[in-house]
Amino acid sequence: MILDNPFKMDGKWYKGNLHTHTTSSDGDKSPREIVAHYHKQGYDFLFITDHEQVTNIAGLSSDDFLVMPGAELGAMGDEGGYGYHLVALNIWEKDGITTAMDAQAVIDAVCAKGGAVIVAHPYWSVLTIQDLLRLERYIGIEVYNTSCYFSIAKGHSLVHWDALLSRGRKVWGVAADDVHWHFNDHRPVDACGGWVMVKAPALTEQNVLNALRKGHFYASNGPIIHDVTVGGEIVIAKVSESRIINFIADCARGESFTSLDGRPLTSAEFKAKGKEKYLRIECVRADGQIAWTNPLWVDGR
Repeated sequence: MILDNPFKMDGKWYKGNLHTHTTSSDGDKSPREIVAHYHKQGYDFLFITDHEQVTNIAGLSSDDFLVMPGAELGAMGDEGGYGYHLVALNIWEKDGITTAMDAQAVIDAVCAKGGAVIVAHPYWSVLTIQDLLRLERYIGIEVYNTSCYFSIAKGHSLVHWDALLSRGRKVWGVAADDVHWHFNDHRPVDACGGWVMVKAPALTEQNVLNALRKGHFYASNGPIIHDVTVGGEIVIAKVSESRIINFIADCARGESFTSLDGRPLTSAEFKAKGKEKYLRIECVRADGQIAWTNPLWVDGR
């Protein structure tokens, strides 16, 4: 019924942030300071993605914490504006990539360097579904961005994601901080608020990148997804204590389960109707924090 269920794969779960700024661009913490903070908070890996440059990460990794290179690259939109922000993962230099380039040209250049691209904060960037559909070869979009949420409340881009999935585009959903260490008297610090949990056989650069490319992860800003089981037409989700568990599919398909008696939900069971193009699961805690699986692709029965 589905392709690649990471919850049934061998390996361990590794927690990481894919979108990180430091004093090398417009962040307020040095690379070493930001690495120390995420390590202390229980993360396993971090991509440093400063604006328009690849920050030197030499000496920042340790035996139990992996730091990987990247950059946030601006690219022109259809009308010549600075319309796209593209998070380039696992590139060691950006020679030949400029903000005057079309977004597709930037993506192609990153891929040629062995990297992968995630489209950053579509809602914050005022991107439309047409803007996203015209691009190819990116692996996912940020469905939650901590900094965008805390600054102007435009951190969620779930409508963009489902619009893409419903049109057959196989893109993954990422939660990331976009941390700058910015805060004030009415805004929390934008660190450790959104992450991915990657399933991999070991904590190496190649394993993490492969898992991200293949969708072997889930995203969260709080809850834990313990397990997803598929047997025939039945899909069962087991999660940490939640108020709502949603099974979301294309069009008007899917189903939502809400606790009506105040007791938390820790599992829910969905029976597929056979017409779903994809199915993804999200759980919502009582405090509003959410976790999202990547889509399970249905075989078209």
